[in-house]
Amino acid sequence: MERGIAAVAGEAAPSMPYPLAVQVERLSPGDTVLVYCDRGGLDSLAWAGPLRVAGFRVDVLGGGWINYRRWVSAGLELLPRALTFRPLLAPPAGGLCRVVDRLVQQGEQVIDLTALAGQRLVPGLTLQGDTPPSQAAFESALLDALRKLDPQRPVWMRMGLAGLGGLTLPPALRDALYRSISTRLEVPLSARAIAWSDRLQAMGTGINTLLQAISASGMSPAAAVIEQWRSLTHAGKVTDALTEIIATYIDPRTEVSGWTGQFRVVRLASLTTEAVATEVDDWRRHG
Repeated sequence: MERGIAAVAGEAAPSMPYPLAVQVERLSPGDTVLVYCDRGGLDSLAWAGPLRVAGFRVDVLGGGWINYRRWVSAGLELLPRALTFRPLLAPPAGGLCRVVDRLVQQGEQVIDLTALAGQRLVPGLTLQGDTPPSQAAFESALLDALRKLDPQRPVWMRMGLAGLGGLTLPPALRDALYRSISTRLEVPLSARAIAWSDRLQAMGTGINTLLQAISASGMSPAAAVIEQWRSLTHAGKVTDALTEIIATYIDPRTEVSGWTGQFRVVRLASLTTEAVATEVDDWRRHG
């Protein structure tokens, strides 16, 4: 392994392996790093030294990957029992992004499961360069998010209605969510299309890129259908094209049968900033 002198967090870390230096560049001084071996050997001790010199707080977990997975499983079994959840449900392109943004702006505790699952479009569609996480990586990210929460405050959990692209929730978290009363957002199709168009623009993803992802997916419609959507786009009717995609392609493929929890339905006439802020602030006032 290539070794050298790497500047990490503004301090020199002698003999830090280059791959390790690259990984910790996104961390801040004082962060806590958990180090464990692949097979339970002593490599973690050698890697912990340079991290400590660089100013990080380091925990070394003995037993390697197997013990790490036990630690993750134990955390995902215990933490959901100590938290109060407020699940948020909606079909893909259903407006939850704006709801989540408002909750975050107001300082609420939010976990976006769709983001942790690597879903930037809708389940089953990936952009070039996207790498959906493995089940183990998803659970690690989920545990990291849960450990940062205050059990005295509610946790808003964005779930969607179309699943997590093949990933599964840990049983304890799934059961806790099913026991909670969730909020299901229903918005007119036209408002969903406008909000989705804005979201795609914010992501730097054009409608043609979306159509390419649909064409490359395992559930692609007939070529004539995609060509019809492309024609609307070329005519400057992007919102009309997105409306057709939602109505005839996304919604019919959205499975909702797996959700067995209780929910209240909230209907919004639009997804403007003002409408979302008014509704979300009302949720926060009334719990």
